[in-house]
Amino acid sequence: MKRSTKGLGSITQLPTGVWRVKVPVGRTPSGATRYRTKHCATKSDARNWQRQLISLREQQQLVAGPQTTFRAFATEYLLTPSDHVRERTHDQYYRNLRNHVFPTLGGRALHDIRPWDIEALLKQLRKSRSASTVNNVRIAMSKVFRVAERHELVLSNPVRRTEKARRNEFEPTQVKLPWSREEAQRVLKCAEGTQIELFIVLVLSTGMRRGEALGLRWSDIDFDAGTVSIERSVHRESIIQKDGSKISRIAVTPPKTAQSRRVNQLTLPVIDVLRRHQLEQHLQGLNQSQSIDGDQYVFTNSVGGLLDESKLSRRFKKFCIENGIRDIRPHDMRHTFATILIDDDARNIGAVSKALGHSSSSITLDIYGKTAKVESQAINRMGELLFPDRAITAISSPTVPVQFVHSSKRFKDVG
Repeated sequence: MKRSTKGLGSITQLPTGVWRVKVPVGRTPSGATRYRTKHCATKSDARNWQRQLISLREQQQLVAGPQTTFRAFATEYLLTPSDHVRERTHDQYYRNLRNHVFPTLGGRALHDIRPWDIEALLKQLRKSRSASTVNNVRIAMSKVFRVAERHELVLSNPVRRTEKARRNEFEPTQVKLPWSREEAQRVLKCAEGTQIELFIVLVLSTGMRRGEALGLRWSDIDFDAGTVSIERSVHRESIIQKDGSKISRIAVTPPKTAQSRRVNQLTLPVIDVLRRHQLEQHLQGLNQSQSIDGDQYVFTNSVGGLLDESKLSRRFKKFCIENGIRDIRPHDMRHTFATILIDDDARNIGAVSKALGHSSSSITLDIYGKTAKVESQAINRMGELLFPDRAITAISSPTVPVQFVHSSKRFKDVG
């Protein structure tokens, strides 16, 4: 039997009738030859794949490493604690991959997955899923490939050469149009004396996130200086373990980003509500023979423990229904805070950005510039500058429903 030229590898028909291509691509640390293999239905296909593998090897586009599958590597990486990514974020990545990627590409070797494979998956997924879901899947895949690239399991991240999904103009979204100034004022009036008053007042007045509000302790409130320090966030997380089981718990974590750790000013009406709430909590603690100190959380359940965010959301929704208030998510009150301020004066963007804990004003403008009338402010101001001797009267356009559009730069609710 004539041996093939050294370096070309071999083509062999297996007992099952399948043709196996075997091409040398490097050596192991011990000096043994390392191969890339491919199984084909016909000998003709096998020859074509042999030429492709040799060509890729000559272009140094083949990784001489173990044939780690995407599912195996992603599972090992995402279910291992990391100092750089939160456990909750790891879990969100893993859920997206398990539901949408593993069934199709999970069994493929990492270095065999090409941009067109990912494009095909994302396009198919887009037929039944929202743009945000598709982009979240894309981000999770990119995270896995970035780590694989760092470990030299792939030469480059193929997700970089794919396009993000675009949201259709009339595609439904969870994000609701923020309350107007008039709506917010009515909400505050309806909330007076209710169980949810403090939460609504805090979020509408400071723009803090729901989890940040739930993470407040009384020691974070400086009544003399009139400030609140945002040092932590509370949320419920459901973590998937390596054996497939889930752990559901209420977790206390640092704020979302480094910039989210901040000190915000409180107005007198907010301080008044805080003092009243503190007094009520103190009296309740005395009735239950519990001591109230600075480490006590501002928002607690009936036994003084951490308040579950889902319970708060249900309470908020019930409040809206009972008072005939346009239903929005609790997080949309944060959007309301930003939109009202920017709508009042676009020059507020810098201050709003700091209050929200964003890393830059451009992020704030990108998220909220669509709902705040920033363009109108600029045009009206230009009219005042060009025609200083004439009264500039803005002509209001007919009121039309506006769909609040989220920024596509982030994989989850970036606000």
